[in-house]
Amino acid sequence: MTEQTQMETINLSTDVLVVGAGMTGAKAATEIAASGYKVVLIDGGAAAGMGVADVDGEEQAALDALMETVNGSEMIEMLPGTRMDGAAGVPGDFRVWLSGNDDIVEKSVGAIVVASELVSSPMNDAYGLTLSETVLSQSQLEAALKTDPAAFSGKSVAFLMGLAQDGNPLVLERVLKSVLAMENMADTSAYVLAGDLKVAEDGLERLYLECRDKGAMYIKLTGMPQVAQEGAALSITYEDPVLQRNVELAPDIVVVEEAIGADEVNAALADMLKIDVGPMGFLQTDNVHRYPVSTNREGIFVVGGSRRVKKRYGALMDAENAALRVRGLLGDGTISVPVDKAVIDTGKCTFCLTCYRCCPHGAIYWEAENKPVISKVACQGCGICASECPMDAIQIGEFNDAAMIETVSRSAAEKSGDAPTIVAFCCQNSGLEAAKMAESFGMPLPEGLKTVTVPCAGKVDVDYVMRALAEGADGVVIMACHNGNCKSEKGSLYAGWRAANAQNMLEAIGVEKERICFATTASNMGADFSSIVMAMEAQLKAK
Repeated sequence: MTEQTQMETINLSTDVLVVGAGMTGAKAATEIAASGYKVVLIDGGAAAGMGVADVDGEEQAALDALMETVNGSEMIEMLPGTRMDGAAGVPGDFRVWLSGNDDIVEKSVGAIVVASELVSSPMNDAYGLTLSETVLSQSQLEAALKTDPAAFSGKSVAFLMGLAQDGNPLVLERVLKSVLAMENMADTSAYVLAGDLKVAEDGLERLYLECRDKGAMYIKLTGMPQVAQEGAALSITYEDPVLQRNVELAPDIVVVEEAIGADEVNAALADMLKIDVGPMGFLQTDNVHRYPVSTNREGIFVVGGSRRVKKRYGALMDAENAALRVRGLLGDGTISVPVDKAVIDTGKCTFCLTCYRCCPHGAIYWEAENKPVISKVACQGCGICASECPMDAIQIGEFNDAAMIETVSRSAAEKSGDAPTIVAFCCQNSGLEAAKMAESFGMPLPEGLKTVTVPCAGKVDVDYVMRALAEGADGVVIMACHNGNCKSEKGSLYAGWRAANAQNMLEAIGVEKERICFATTASNMGADFSSIVMAMEAQLKAK
């Protein structure tokens, strides 16, 4: 009979902080409030955010409607001109310090949603141009189209895009909306000189065709054109791939594309919230376990422009996803967790801070008595802290040391005829699934293969590896996730370091280090799993 896991109930704060009062942040606030949670909404010191050409007023109307809902909700506390100066705590019990109007206030919240907006910067320097009355950035053009569209009547306007940077659907959308606005004017001509036109987003191909049908001319270039700027006079010379000769265009106005990136406020927010920063300063790494709105810390979510370049509908979908995740975490204000999910023996603990430094999920903090505490809500059970602890003072639920040693010893002692025994420590998120796939599809596997499940490769202790060899295993394989796709971010790195350490120990006592193999795989790579363990078997048979 399976022993029932003892559970404990933890009370959670159900208030939520949303950082970023743009359209995405406002949408997140209204969705979360609709779930019955009180929301504190601040602008967070972020930039106003980047829009698109809004000649018909649809964008502004959508934002106005959202803000009307925000201002009319008793569940949303709007704090304009306020930023976050600090944060501490764990999911369900975050403490944040907010400053604004010369005051600093402390709030207790159960979850935090970061909704900083995208920002744009003109790329005129990349084209050798200086912004002027006839050389405009995309943002300057959009502003002019809102305030004085008649100024472009009768003009020829050339757009330069996808040449100083890779093509981008959001950049293209801004250009096409501006082009369409101009083609609807009398005697106005629009030229789009571009590299790749990426229309693989909803509505972009239709917009592209509509602009073309109204007279816009698209010129695909394979290289940067020569752009001359002498006062107000402009000329663009490019090699026409059809005519196979140089063509010169003399537009009245040139519009240069803009780079779209993350707000600089993200760096400060990441530091305060202890969340990982991904490419280009966005608050999400390229990790399959982080999509769509997760971070490395439970209870902290990132949406829209805070996590990557997204069109408006995608950012609003993020806001809805974040509301679902908040509801899944906070529920009715209580959560049940296993009592033994992560346990610290404070009698063994020497307060060396190793666990605090290595926890990828910010789950460990210190009490006033200088005792470490693991939040059972924040802990994701990877076991990195347990295997890094020099005093073995931390135990992880069903993967505690006693249970692991028993499993390892039993697996190593089981013999399958004359076949070499291979103990494979398999991360349950990758290697274990790959092993199941290999078995299900009838791929070749060693007769003496024994798999040992671990919550993360970061839980594989050197003691487990050496115990397997001491108890009769001929070889050991540690199957980890690929770097960058480890659910615990750094579990694969720790596992690799420990494998190398164990190999050095074998060499020191005169045993071949090749008896220990470290490999990375993914859950859908059954063929790779088969290849790795079969190679290990062949190597052991050759000894």
